[in-house]
Amino acid sequence: MKFNSIYVYLLILLLLTSCTSINRYHNEEQEIGAWGPIVYKTNKASGVYFLTQEKQPDFKLEVKTIRINDQLFLYPSIPLKIGETYQLIKGGNSEPVVDDIKIRKPCLVYLGDPGGQSEIWKKCPGQEPLQLTKTDGKVQNLTVSRLGELIFFTVLNESNGADIWQLKPDGSGIKKLFDCSESTCSDLDFNPMTGKLAFVQTNDKQQIKILDLNDETMIDIMDSGSDLRFSPNGKYLSFLDNSSNELTIINLFNMKRIAQQSGAGLVGEWARDSQAILYGQMDYWGGIPGVNVFSLDIKSGEIKPLLTSRNQELEFYQPAYTGESGVYLVSVRQRNTGSNKQLWLIKEGGKVVKEITDDSLYYYSSQSWNSDYSKLVFQRYPINSSDGVPQVVIWNQSSDTFQVIADNAAKPFWLP
Repeated sequence: MKFNSIYVYLLILLLLTSCTSINRYHNEEQEIGAWGPIVYKTNKASGVYFLTQEKQPDFKLEVKTIRINDQLFLYPSIPLKIGETYQLIKGGNSEPVVDDIKIRKPCLVYLGDPGGQSEIWKKCPGQEPLQLTKTDGKVQNLTVSRLGELIFFTVLNESNGADIWQLKPDGSGIKKLFDCSESTCSDLDFNPMTGKLAFVQTNDKQQIKILDLNDETMIDIMDSGSDLRFSPNGKYLSFLDNSSNELTIINLFNMKRIAQQSGAGLVGEWARDSQAILYGQMDYWGGIPGVNVFSLDIKSGEIKPLLTSRNQELEFYQPAYTGESGVYLVSVRQRNTGSNKQLWLIKEGGKVVKEITDDSLYYYSSQSWNSDYSKLVFQRYPINSSDGVPQVVIWNQSSDTFQVIADNAAKPFWLP
């Protein structure tokens, strides 16, 4: 029996408006990273939301909600367990509004053969590496969406420039997003909550640009920038102003700016709640160069000192948060070991918690945590070998062990 389309529409409308809690649709099963977000499509937004687990009746975790257009983005306050299943409920109701939210195991993407036939590869737990691109070795840079649904990268073109492309994690959906012509586009960062892609376009001069993938509009931010990073909520864009060596933060809603003196390699990570950012400043105490690390509160402007290199033979670079309050991941250079940098966990105030790496024959970089801070991926490169190649390596925090994921590979990113 076939229904006239108008009757079907009226029936659906009646069912939706009769719901006493919240109107909803298209909220099927989801796989997310340990920190979310859960994407909940609804035409109304009110109340408080919780995550529950059928196998743990006493488990009830409140989640933070951010509304953008007709979608709610819901973030847990603590990382969820990888491989577990949760349900989303509203307020005091027991009926889930989103069933079976599965916390997937994160994969890795990286550049294979970065000094030659550079292509994007993916490595998932228990699977063989998968080549995602076939560009005749022309891939230059890459980044991933924080939701894990898209990969963005640049490819050399016939004009010796580098265009911006995107693809899905399974290698499908490849699409050119921006033709950079004779200029080089680089330093990509994408925010899935706003659908905006930031990058640097370089020809005779540099220009920071933001491409809105929703309406395909483009805005110019400013000249001479690097190390572009959106805040997790998409409200701010941070970068290093190369002309002034300042960490610059722009509120993309009103274009107001905050600036603090910093430097190359000193810009750190955004807090998960987008309320603070880590950064370093050079310190020439007693004529000896050093680096101190600070936290900048975005709303109040308060600057909190976290790590100091005074009276230490250490310099701190690229500070990042960890799963433990008051402990930070930093790239450390010891003044008596040359230019190589090691990865350490350091407690606020400067006490060393853990020297993750301690091999001065390697240079360590491109470090990042997986979604629940249980594993750290990084790139290492032998500094005294003429024919050495970079490796992508994972450190397992609980077992304190290392696993080489790929040889002759670089620029790893977690695909949450």
